[in-house]
Amino acid sequence: MAAAVRLREVFCRLSDASLPSAPLHEQLGIEAIDRCRLDLRLGGRDRGIVQTTPSSFECILTAEGWSKVVDLMEPFCDSVGKPRHYQWLNEDGEVSLLLSPLGSW
Repeated sequence: MAAAVRLREVFCRLSDASLPSAPLHEQLGIEAIDRCRLDLRLGGRDRGIVQTTPSSFECILTAEGWSKVVDLMEPFCDSVGKPRHYQWLNEDGEVSLLLSPLGSW
């Protein structure tokens, strides 16, 4: 739950434009597989995830798009509710953004 709260804070900062970008692969509690990189960016339109190199990606959303992601994170940050196994956070691009704390869906 602590990693979800930290991740939600990053999304909040993107949604209020106090953070223009953040490397998801460098966040505490996030494990990058095979040196895969995902940079989260605030953009002028919701593009979702786009591939920039064979192992690098960007998730580009507007402030409103990041705000929606913040809302979708809430069940993972709430210690009272039923734990969620996974949640699609964004499906705008060719690659969808999935939060899966247990690694399954």
